[in-house]
Amino acid sequence: MKIEVEISEEELKEAVLNVIAKHYYVNYSSDRHHVDRIVADCVRKIIYADKERIVNMIVDRASRECKSKALKKIIESLDA
Repeated sequence: MKIEVEISEEELKEAVLNVIAKHYYVNYSSDRHHVDRIVADCVRKIIYADKERIVNMIVDRASRECKSKALKKIIESLDA
């Protein structure tokens, strides 16, 4: 026995979104929302308290990565 069902892409998207939304709201609670807000506030405080060091670290890593990749491309272009 073979059963074929044809579902449009829009109907499938809507069904998946409904399942995700139901799952999210079933697990929702005011306690969870409160904890999420407190965690976000704490992370924000930590980041802003040490913002200068974090920005410097990100810039250093990005420039190091750019240097290594740029140097490799320059050398490759010289060989070509």
